[in-house]
Amino acid sequence: MNFRTTLLIGTALTLTSVPALAQTGGDTAAQATDPAKSSSGDEVVVTGIRRSLRDSATTKRRADSIVDVISAEDVGKMPDANVADSLARLPGVTVDRQFGEGEQLSIAGVEPALNRLTIDGHSVASADWGGNPSDRSSRTFNYSLLSPAIISQAIVYKTPEARLQEGAIGASVDVVTRKPLDLKANTVRFNLGYDYNDRAKRGSIRGAGLYSWKNSNDTIGILLAANYDKEQLSRAGVAVYWYRTGDALLANAPATATFNGKTAAQLTDAERAELSSSRFASFLAREYFRQQRQRIGFNGALQVRPADHLTLTGTALLIRGNYDNISNSIYTYGYEGSRLISAQFGGGLVTSATFAGIPAGQKGSTGELDTYYRRTRIKNDTYSLAYQYNPYGWDITGNVGYTRASGGKDPEYLLDFRTQQGFTAGANGQSTTVNWANPASDASQFVSNYTANGGENITATDGRTFYGRQIGGIPTQSGFTVDKEWFGEANVAKDIAVGPFDKLLFGARYSAHDNSNTTYSNAIFTNQDFTVADLGYTTRPSSLYAGLGTSGNGVPFVGLDKDAIIATLQKYGNFTDDRGLSKGDYWLVREKVAAAYIQGNFKAGKIRGNIGARLVNTKDESNYYAQSGSIVDLVQSNHSDTRLLPSVNIAYDAGTNVVLRASAAKVMARPRYSDLAGYLSLDDTTLSGGGGNPDLKPYLATNFGLSAEWYFAPSSYLAGEVFYRDISNYVGNQTVDTELTNPITGQTLNYAISRPINGGKAKVTGFSISGNANIYAGFGIQASYTFADAQTPAATGLPFLSRNTVQISPFYESGPFQARVSYNRRSKYFYRFGRQQSEDYTAAYQQLDAQVSYAINGNLSLTAAASNLLDETYYQYSSTPNAPTSIYKNGRVFSLSATIKM
Repeated sequence: MNFRTTLLIGTALTLTSVPALAQTGGDTAAQATDPAKSSSGDEVVVTGIRRSLRDSATTKRRADSIVDVISAEDVGKMPDANVADSLARLPGVTVDRQFGEGEQLSIAGVEPALNRLTIDGHSVASADWGGNPSDRSSRTFNYSLLSPAIISQAIVYKTPEARLQEGAIGASVDVVTRKPLDLKANTVRFNLGYDYNDRAKRGSIRGAGLYSWKNSNDTIGILLAANYDKEQLSRAGVAVYWYRTGDALLANAPATATFNGKTAAQLTDAERAELSSSRFASFLAREYFRQQRQRIGFNGALQVRPADHLTLTGTALLIRGNYDNISNSIYTYGYEGSRLISAQFGGGLVTSATFAGIPAGQKGSTGELDTYYRRTRIKNDTYSLAYQYNPYGWDITGNVGYTRASGGKDPEYLLDFRTQQGFTAGANGQSTTVNWANPASDASQFVSNYTANGGENITATDGRTFYGRQIGGIPTQSGFTVDKEWFGEANVAKDIAVGPFDKLLFGARYSAHDNSNTTYSNAIFTNQDFTVADLGYTTRPSSLYAGLGTSGNGVPFVGLDKDAIIATLQKYGNFTDDRGLSKGDYWLVREKVAAAYIQGNFKAGKIRGNIGARLVNTKDESNYYAQSGSIVDLVQSNHSDTRLLPSVNIAYDAGTNVVLRASAAKVMARPRYSDLAGYLSLDDTTLSGGGGNPDLKPYLATNFGLSAEWYFAPSSYLAGEVFYRDISNYVGNQTVDTELTNPITGQTLNYAISRPINGGKAKVTGFSISGNANIYAGFGIQASYTFADAQTPAATGLPFLSRNTVQISPFYESGPFQARVSYNRRSKYFYRFGRQQSEDYTAAYQQLDAQVSYAINGNLSLTAAASNLLDETYYQYSSTPNAPTSIYKNGRVFSLSATIKM
């Protein structure tokens, strides 16, 4: 029996055995009807983990649709330091942790780009720092930017209601922030902590503070909160940038080259066929990445009740992020056999190949050292004014506001070197080898591009000429995204008595959204000879590669930090070509969305729920560059789409503590901005081309959900859920024959064009089992298991879909002491199509975290926590598990913090 099976059986046995134990633990099923009261009618004061679970269960139970909830354990205290990690405790929610902390969520088997985040029911702009797994052109959100200190609850709507914003196929997440009129006057929370990453060998401080005040009449309140967070990340990695096949080695190999000890002429037909189809890890790299993430956030809320029936709430959320990073990589070149000496193959791979170096005095190179310094900043500002007016039995609510985010590299310093030495390289699963003729720590072996390859005649954009070689560049606003939106919404609700319907809701929303991406290109050249040994280099420590399966002298290797990169470009870069706007990387999409809905809530005996429809019109103005021949022009395309999205949710109170639910809905999610406005290139001679597609329709899906929930105690429940997503209009890149009007020539021709198109279909089917339980004497557990499967035309399945996800969080809480362990595991998932249409997967990933806290008194508590205790390896591969594309470790993080509350 494997570990996963044992884990699942253990979870099921624990959850099915808890009802009797839960009652002896102090929570009774009778209390479940009103969790705030004991059987004698007195208020029960519950705090900490149990309070969080109780609040979450109460919200889940009262909802008409299928939802899951994470609640703060106290003001300013979510269960985790990262909101995404907290949400990963919920069934059907999986997190990508490529850079250690959770950044993106997949929900119900649907990729992050097709889910939606709102804050207090309104939009929030999104931009990222430009590193993987960022998806700059999608509509997802980087959850690591959101401070848990300001959050009251995070609600995951797995089935929609007509009143909720459209835009998600998997689920919508609404983050509910703290409001001053909901808190006691002069509420104060302050947290100060220190984090240490054992792989980076560095630590940093973090802190958060919150103050909330209101007058004695509850007519005016002010909340101010701030947070500062710094994270140290130093990680080494292995990467394969490209896979070739053995036939490329055979095609140009010298007659003396050997394959498993035989020359090509000596190979049998079977051996030759096996070698030809075996894959070779070309461009095999040793990588180093160091980043100090600094985030500062400010949150403010002002609430005013100028009249008994009117409440105004103004909020502001400001986030500033500094994601500056150093990246160095040294990699072999993927020669196609011309310098091959020998190769070993088997099991579908060329596991090792040896190549000769460049003879002294000749030009050429066998490998490369790339060094980068990226200055990256993220800004995110959101302002909103919400109103609630209740005249004469009407409930009128809504909001108006503005949200803007920007992020990217500005500037990006690029500097590279070449080497001429021979090498041996190969990969087989997590075992990789790179062995240079001289150790990679020998700085004299890495020379300027001019030294290795000589010069060529360069003509700059402005007509200047130069004889030399490019050594790098300083692009500004590289991959720089600006995302902004104006929004306004009005909702009306009225109690009615029309048959089973007891409430009527209707409303409308309008938004004007802009999303743009820019890069200003720059190239720097030299005609000077120099090596890394002439510069202020450093040596990347081999200890960072512990546990990554590396062999050979490819580590430690030499590299450059920020100051050395900039100094080298300034000293040796004696010719610069500022190329201006990179038209191939530019897009601007202006999107206007108008939506209106009507919804009826009904209740008849034990049955309740809602039925309604949302009408949505989306108008897109796509601005991008098009090329035909030598002419490149900025063009604009317009597209409009209207959709009716009906939905129905039914809840049946089957017993005192049992709720059965069913849901059906039409949903939509909009395409990526870059797909709508990608650079278009057309060739009227070959009648071929490639680019974006401004006529893309939204992703569509019909969603069904069923759930059964048993609330056997105030903080305890057992739930089962079945979900189904029938997705159409899935967007994928294909080469198709399309009649298209060339925007440059004006001619309408039939082109074979590679572009994003609608037409893909997918069906996602899954189920989850989840529960919370207070077991006995302070012990409890929160656990879930989710299975998801996709039927798609492609054998890869859907991006980011893990078939199996397990989450187990046992806890202990008694008096001032609190302890919790959290374990998450997700099975492998398809990640993307890489170079040469490589099918790239991420292997199964597990994470173990732990937390212990002690309340010294009512005002001061101490918390110790550790994340990624297993020091898990993040492993990605191409098609088969023995063909790696990325191997990384991010290190364990240990933290100690103190919380003061008044």
